[in-house]
Amino acid sequence: MSGFKISTESLRPEFYQVVITLTGGAGTYPTADGNDNGAVCPQDHSQFATKPTTLAIGRRVARGHQRFLAIVENLQKYADAQIQDVQFTSAGATAADNQATAVTFTVRYDRAGAAGAGVTEGVLGGTRAEIGTPFQFTATTDGTITVDTTAKALRYQIGQAIGRTNHVKSMRVWDGAQGAEIQESLTVTLPDTLADIYKDVAVTLVDAAETIDS
Repeated sequence: MSGFKISTESLRPEFYQVVITLTGGAGTYPTADGNDNGAVCPQDHSQFATKPTTLAIGRRVARGHQRFLAIVENLQKYADAQIQDVQFTSAGATAADNQATAVTFTVRYDRAGAAGAGVTEGVLGGTRAEIGTPFQFTATTDGTITVDTTAKALRYQIGQAIGRTNHVKSMRVWDGAQGAEIQESLTVTLPDTLADIYKDVAVTLVDAAETIDS
């Protein structure tokens, strides 16, 4: 028997399934040229077999990828997250001109932190502190949601990432007219209301591994 005790909280990996509905949900995700277009795109232009055909579409793809990077950033804010099994659907997933209609992925936390309404650390505690009392957000038709589980905290963080307003980032953009990649400073703003965006984000705890305590 060892002379010290390892916290069981730190040895319980948790897996969360995320589904972001970008067509047919509550929100509208524009395709026309503008800072609100692009929805969410896990890939940048280099990963598509068929590149964007115009500079405007190249910027749209980059904005969608900018939002996905923001999601990853938010999910790693209070604990190390592994983003796994990333998939998306569109009218043709190999062509960049087709904006994503849904995005799914799994989030793994090896040390997400404790769960429960009273926690002050980890993913749940950090998110609750960020929101502030009464630790709530509102989603269309779902009403007021109290953040008292890690899944709800992730739903909030993903919604916040998609709904960033006037967020500027230097991105790689494919200019279809020139047939070349350029670097541009792009601005994204929220594509719809935050309430609609929250409604289009679903997060489910799919597995918590066995605790190792010996």
